[in-house]
Amino acid sequence: MTIEEFAAKHRVRVRRDSCNDEIIPGRPHKAARQENRSHVYDHGDGEHFGLALMLGNPRKWTFAKQRLVPLGFVVKQDGDGEGNLLFDPTDEAQAKAALKEAGVKRRKVVSEAVAARSAERLKRMRAAEQGRQATPESQDGLEEGEKHPKSA
Repeated sequence: MTIEEFAAKHRVRVRRDSCNDEIIPGRPHKAARQENRSHVYDHGDGEHFGLALMLGNPRKWTFAKQRLVPLGFVVKQDGDGEGNLLFDPTDEAQAKAALKEAGVKRRKVVSEAVAARSAERLKRMRAAEQGRQATPESQDGLEEGEKHPKSA
C-alpha cells in the first residue's frame, strides 16, 4: 500500500516535507515546517508505515507508547519527548490509532443533498449580487432624466 492509497482510504491529505518526502502531517497544525509536526510516513520497507510523534514532553510520549504498543506498534526510535513507531497500514485499528495520535485532520465528506443545497444557495446569491450591481435608474424602472413620481 502506498501513502497516497492510505491517504485516500482514510480521507487525509498528503504533503511534502523539506526533503521532498511524502508525509501525512498532524499536530501542531501551525508548525513552521511540516516535519516539525507529528506525522505518518512510509517507512520504505514495503510493509510498514511510521508514526513520528513530536510531543515535546516525556510524560506525553510515555503515555502514547503505553497506548500504542499493545495495539501492535513497534518502537523504532525512543527519545525523551518524541519518537517513531512502526505499524501495519492494512490493519484498520492501527491505522486509526496512528492518525488519531498524530492529530491528523480528516477531510469531510459532503452528501449529494448537501452539495445540491449549497449549489442552489450559491445561484441565489449570485442572482442577488447581479441585481445589486444594476444602476439605480434601471432598478426604479425609470428612464434616464425622468423624475420619480414621489419626488415631484
